[in-house]
Amino acid sequence: MLDHTLYSAILGLSSEWNISHVTMDEQTGITEIHIRNHKGGIAPCPCCGSNLVQAGTQRTRWLHESHLNFRFVVSALVPVMSCESCGEVKLPMPWDQSRFKFLELESEEHSC
Repeated sequence: MLDHTLYSAILGLSSEWNISHVTMDEQTGITEIHIRNHKGGIAPCPCCGSNLVQAGTQRTRWLHESHLNFRFVVSALVPVMSCESCGEVKLPMPWDQSRFKFLELESEEHSC
């Protein structure tokens, strides 16, 4: 089993997130980091402060191209949250706060 501590630190992952596995495609040079959120439940709405309830999950992928010709993809199963006042709310991801810039590639919705 690999230690994913370095990837967790780079992405700014809290204890709510864990890296399930990392894959590397030697042909394309892409390293893909697979992440899961295991907290779920209720969180405050960033818009109005009301309680958000998890309405499902969504597989989303982000791309980071480094200056050394390395390509990293973060693939995460993220919670889809619902607010009674605001509707569906997208919470910020930890890697949105990092100093590295990630481009969202695609999303695929899943039910609970």
